[in-house]
Amino acid sequence: MQLLAEGLARRGVEVSVISQEEPGQPANEVVERVSVHRVFMRHVAGFRVPRGYLRELRRLDADVFHLHGNRIWCADYYFPFARSFSWPQVITPHNFYHYWMRKGIIRWLYYERYFPGRLRAFDAYVALTEAERFQVLGWRYPSDRIQVIPNGIDLDEFRRMGVDREKTRASWGLSAPRIALYTGGFYDNKRVDRLVRAVAQTKGEWGLVATGPDVPGTPYDRSACERLAKDLSAPVRFLGSQPRSTVLSAYASADAYLQGSAFEGFGVSLLEAMAVGLPFIAFDAGAAKELASSGAGYVVSSEGEMAARLEEIVGRTEVMRRAGLASVQEYSVEKMVDRHLALYRLLARRRP
Repeated sequence: MQLLAEGLARRGVEVSVISQEEPGQPANEVVERVSVHRVFMRHVAGFRVPRGYLRELRRLDADVFHLHGNRIWCADYYFPFARSFSWPQVITPHNFYHYWMRKGIIRWLYYERYFPGRLRAFDAYVALTEAERFQVLGWRYPSDRIQVIPNGIDLDEFRRMGVDREKTRASWGLSAPRIALYTGGFYDNKRVDRLVRAVAQTKGEWGLVATGPDVPGTPYDRSACERLAKDLSAPVRFLGSQPRSTVLSAYASADAYLQGSAFEGFGVSLLEAMAVGLPFIAFDAGAAKELASSGAGYVVSSEGEMAARLEEIVGRTEVMRRAGLASVQEYSVEKMVDRHLALYRLLARRRP
């Protein structure tokens, strides 16, 4: 969302973002020509309740309102009042984390009964993938109001890289001749354990470098994955959270990118891998299948299949590299902004 907001502002669009409070951040500020307003969050019985959220919205005289995410504080507190606003409304839930990751009667009642009706207050639904579009059609949302607009990345960021590949690889301290990379953290949907098991099955031919924040307390957190790597004698280096420059160096220095996610809204890290010509292997989540159709990667359904694909890409690296570099051009920030801006202009013309 940040790239979209800043990209629109560079086009001369006046952009206001309503977000939740962050420690040490002001309630109101301008960042890259984007007006950011942060609302105070009260914690009540395990829920975050925004104070003054609707009041803040009613102060805006917007031509289009775009709701990003399906988090309780930003979506569910807005849904009951959606029809009281006159502006055209767009929603991008970024797929449905709780729908896919949380089972039970509450999930069924919400997504099969409540949520589809709330969607109809919105003039347009922006899906990130064709799979998400298909899901929304299943809820009988009008097909002519759905647009698929994938996430984009700043391709210039990857063109500007200057990397000492050998120095970076030496810093990892792995003896495996080939090294795969994972970035994204140890959230319960990311399933880094799958990557550890897949690498272990290559019998030392492949190592793994994993970066990103830890979320302790799940069966797939960093400590669990470290124990698994030790038990399997898998050559894995856990780096934790790293500066952006270090992550970019890792992309440019690895031999493949791995994603074990059970759920992804999209999976921007796959685009980042493609932007440096890095072949990827991913479980079927988010945009993985659509991106793999370009020839830049593989989609797998098991750890054993991932291990087999790691062996296979050794002879196909250059072909996959060229495919990734070519197809990722369609996922630039500029094209993402173009598509959103065209939608906003269409909806704004219909405003009463």
